[in-house]
Amino acid sequence: MTTDQPISDPTRKVYTLYELTKSLESVINRTYQRPYWIRAEIAKLNFYPKSGHCYPDLVEKENGVTLAQLRATIWAGPFQDINRKFREITREHLGDGMKVLFLANLVFHPTHGLTLQISDIDPSFSVGEMARERNESIAKLKNEGLFDLNHQVAFPLLPRRVAIISVETSKGYHDFMKILSEDAAGHQLFTMLFPALLQGTGAVVSIRQQLERIKKVKHHFDVVVIIRGGGGDVGLSSFDHFSLASSVATFPLPVITGIGHATNETVVELVAHSNKITPTEVAYFLLQHVHQFIQRVSGATTALMEIPQLTLEGENQMLSHLADRLSRRTTGLIAGHQYRLNRSGLVLEKELKSRNLHQRHKLSGLSEKLDVSVQMAIKRQGVILSGYSTSVVKTSLRPLVTAHQKIEGVEEKIRLLDPVNILKRGFSITFRNGKPIKSTVDLHTGDKIETQYYQGKTTSIIQELEP
Repeated sequence: MTTDQPISDPTRKVYTLYELTKSLESVINRTYQRPYWIRAEIAKLNFYPKSGHCYPDLVEKENGVTLAQLRATIWAGPFQDINRKFREITREHLGDGMKVLFLANLVFHPTHGLTLQISDIDPSFSVGEMARERNESIAKLKNEGLFDLNHQVAFPLLPRRVAIISVETSKGYHDFMKILSEDAAGHQLFTMLFPALLQGTGAVVSIRQQLERIKKVKHHFDVVVIIRGGGGDVGLSSFDHFSLASSVATFPLPVITGIGHATNETVVELVAHSNKITPTEVAYFLLQHVHQFIQRVSGATTALMEIPQLTLEGENQMLSHLADRLSRRTTGLIAGHQYRLNRSGLVLEKELKSRNLHQRHKLSGLSEKLDVSVQMAIKRQGVILSGYSTSVVKTSLRPLVTAHQKIEGVEEKIRLLDPVNILKRGFSITFRNGKPIKSTVDLHTGDKIETQYYQGKTTSIIQELEP
């Protein structure tokens, strides 16, 4: 067909969509007449409970890149048989994320398109894949040094605060709580449930989320238990997942598992601090540690009460023995020291008398010499003091004479400046209102003034002023 031909060109062959799809159906039916064993991963199962049919989305990936993708179909009847057989062998239901080997016919329908119609699945392939993934998870945990981390976390002496990861409605959880509540010794443990999915595609994410929640409040708990009941070995593939096992292995508190099966341990059980088969065994395990702690405390209390008594008895015996030895040794020592003291006393008394007599003679001679020396010193000091006395008297009188002369000169000046002496020489002082007049500026015609003389005074009225 060329682009320059008109649409209505009668030579052009035109097919309908139905004709084309029927042609594809015919080609595929002739080419792919027998069923094929195909290996793929179930990206999403797409099971419809109402009809019982299943429409899995199949993919093939490499390094996270999707290489191929195709829709498949499992009709209700075959699906029941396939899922039952798969569960019996793998202990798992068919689910998302599983790698399977299945027998299918390639079918093309004009309306529904290309699909794989699955008629059988080989569970042994999936078991091998699960085992391979499990072994890879274990190897990776050991290579990264994570495998034994939770084993090395110290288990508390008294595990009384328990964080529980389980399904609230599961039988295992209720059995666990019943054992704790019916403890014959009456020990009460604090428990808190962190609900999570324990099987299926969402189990890994759900359990890890609850572990992260517990980690944020880890100081409120002593241990973490992961328990599930019922279902036997079904739905345990999640516990082989590396990310979940890594979260358990690196958890800062001891993790105890009781996920209810007695076959090969999952990776999570291998890395957990302690693994018990059932939730009830986990409950008894915790109560056993509590009872052991109480017994240890009780034993220690008894020992603490007995040890002082035994110690006191032993100490009393030892003290009694030491007292006897001390008494005997003390008596002997006192007698020996008394004898030595008596002898030393006699020697000391004789020595003191001799020294005393010698010192008396010596002091007598020193006393006579001292008397002569003192008399001579007193005479010398008397002569010196007499000379000092004459000198001091002469030196102290000289400033006094000088001061007396100055005082007499000042007195003469004061006497000459006395107003009385000035008035004697013929001078007078004029007052107005009791104040001496120094200038006519302060006077006015008619003012009354007084004139003081050496003997007597006069009163005048100013009639005329001259500047």
